[in-house]
Amino acid sequence: MIQIAVSIPEPLYEAAKRIQAMEGWNESEMHRLFWEKGFALHVQGTLARHQLGLISSEESLAES
Repeated sequence: MIQIAVSIPEPLYEAAKRIQAMEGWNESEMHRLFWEKGFALHVQGTLARHQLGLISSEESLAES
């Protein structure tokens, strides 16, 4: 496992905590869901830019 520390604005964290309480998630579930969903959205954007030709194959391989 890798531990990662992040800083986010307090109002955003408080909103996430309210959602956590409504959904009944524990702390680790909340962090895992936000990490996975956020990463999935980032990948969608990267793939879209690649499909539009805004990122070449060489560039996308170099980022890995």
